[in-house]
Amino acid sequence: MQTFRPRLDILPNSQRRLWEELVHIPDDFILYGGTAIALHLGHRKSVDFDFFSIAPFAPDRLYASLPFLTGAEILQSSPNTLTCLVYRGEPVRISFFGLPTLGRVADPLQATDNNLKIAALIDLAGMKAATVPHRAEAKDYLDMDAMLKAGAIDLPTALAAASAIYGKRQFNAQLTLKALCYFEDGDVFSIPQETKDRLIRAVRAVDLSCLPTLKPARPRISDASLDANP
Repeated sequence: MQTFRPRLDILPNSQRRLWEELVHIPDDFILYGGTAIALHLGHRKSVDFDFFSIAPFAPDRLYASLPFLTGAEILQSSPNTLTCLVYRGEPVRISFFGLPTLGRVADPLQATDNNLKIAALIDLAGMKAATVPHRAEAKDYLDMDAMLKAGAIDLPTALAAASAIYGKRQFNAQLTLKALCYFEDGDVFSIPQETKDRLIRAVRAVDLSCLPTLKPARPRISDASLDANP
C-alpha cells in the first residue's frame, strides 16, 4: 500500500491530539470527507473525522473496542452507523459508516505516522461530486475547487469516479454540474467570486458524452446482489 505524509498542520489542536489515538481504528475503515481532502491538500481546516467501511458492524461493539471512545458522547448509534463526540480540549466529531455497496476507484493511502488508511483523491473527488447536488454547503464547493486548482483531479474524472463509486442509477452527473454553477442556497453565496468563476469554467469545459471510463479497484456491489446473498 502506498504511503503518504498527511498535512497535519491543518488539524485543529483537538483533532491533532486525537490523531495518534486513531491507530486503534480497525483496518477495514478508510477516512473520507473534507478532513481527508485537507490532509492531502492542506487547503482548509476541517473539524471532524468520517470513516467508511464496506463491512457491516455493530456500533456497540465498535464503541467498546476503541480506547479513545471511552467516555465519548454518542450522538447516533444504529446498525452500521456510529457518531460520537470525543473531547480533547474541544469536541471532535467522529463518525463510522458501514456501506457494503460502496465502490472504490483506487486503493487508499496509508499515513506514515499512525498507519491510518486515507482515501485516494480520486475517490474523495468522486464522493464530493456526488454530495454537491444534495446539500448546499460552501465547504463542498471549496473542496472541489481545491482539488481542481491543485491539478490533482479534473472535473470529468471526478464525475466518472462518482459514477464508479455509486453506480449510474444513483449518480446523475448533470445534477452535479448544475449544482456547481448555482451559488444561492445555504452558505454557498459566501465563497469567493474567483472560486465561483473557476468552478463555472470547469463545468463549461465538461462534455458529458466524453467522460473517461474508470476501472475500479473495488467494483460497486449492487443492493440486489446483497439481497440475493444474505
